[in-house]
Amino acid sequence: MVSFSTVSSASSLEHRKPTLYLAGDLGKSACKFLYWWQDREFQPLWLGSDVVEGVSDTTLRKFDAAGDLAEAAWLKVGDSTVLVGNSAIGYGSSFAADKVRIAAYQVAAALGLAAVQAGVKNYNAVVSLALPLNEFRYRNDVAAKLQEIGQEFIFCGRQQQCAIAPSFYPEGTGLYLLHRKEREGITATPYTRRVVILMMGHRNLSVLVYEGGKLNANLSQTSDTLGFWNCFKADASATGIRETDYNSLLAALTTDNAQQLSKVEGGLKDFGIAVAAIRQGEMKRLEAFCRDNLIDLLVGTNQTDIVIGGGVAHVLRSELRDYFTSLGLAENLYFADANGGRLLTLAEETRNAHGDLARPIRFADAYGLAQALAGKVRRG
Repeated sequence: MVSFSTVSSASSLEHRKPTLYLAGDLGKSACKFLYWWQDREFQPLWLGSDVVEGVSDTTLRKFDAAGDLAEAAWLKVGDSTVLVGNSAIGYGSSFAADKVRIAAYQVAAALGLAAVQAGVKNYNAVVSLALPLNEFRYRNDVAAKLQEIGQEFIFCGRQQQCAIAPSFYPEGTGLYLLHRKEREGITATPYTRRVVILMMGHRNLSVLVYEGGKLNANLSQTSDTLGFWNCFKADASATGIRETDYNSLLAALTTDNAQQLSKVEGGLKDFGIAVAAIRQGEMKRLEAFCRDNLIDLLVGTNQTDIVIGGGVAHVLRSELRDYFTSLGLAENLYFADANGGRLLTLAEETRNAHGDLARPIRFADAYGLAQALAGKVRRG
């Protein structure tokens, strides 16, 4: 079994300073955060995932007039200037970079934004973060980098200092916490069933297996080869779609509207064939993965719940429901956004949420971690 790691105890922080609380899912498609302070409600933050280090100070001038700091975020750490989020697009960010290399900058930018909203510049920060299981061993490195940055940094021209107490959880933990809370609320009894979490992300697929309320690390894993983006590119290329039209194809896939503007053709194009190929390709790979890795967990007397999250889960919701129904699991299948409620409201409050129908399920992991952290704070 895995015991989760709290690198620094919140109780050791200086209580005379204000405290910001932050929960985050550092996804490759976007970083999802919820932050709050004192008795405030959760504040949602949608931040682009791109990070570029070592840009020139001259580059920052183009962001001086930006109205939304989340769209023009930058940090100054020592002598290095770092662009974070959409401000970094076009400056050579790496898709393949491990989160350990960029996570601290993403978190620092989120804290910077939260601090601006709270009107503070010298504060404590209690942080809960999700990391892919195959990068979890680097959590102490991320913590060390965070604590180094927190000693002094500049966020969008504003000097900041913060003592950061980070805790780390395998990606998908928030989905389990939400599911367990919901089931215990219905049954009014401790929830100890086996639960398989499928976190279908942009860069990888994470599988977490919980037994008796604890993570079984031996049965859990992360697969980079089943990440959405690599599969998407392979299937798109096989159907003749050029990279220039990837954004249009992605829109066709996520909105169920096959007619999209094509840069290649200079007008409307029907992407229906490519959309069908991507859906079929994703499910073919997933079914093969499940045969090799999940079927054994479903055989026997232990009742197992399947909880699915990540943006891909929204796109393939119908196909996923059909597949698990064929395995006799229709009554044991749950999607992370099924209950909606506050999760739905928070997701809708983020930037450009109206065009992203998958936004609630993409926010679920961070929301689960935020609820757990808030519960700890209330209990003292």
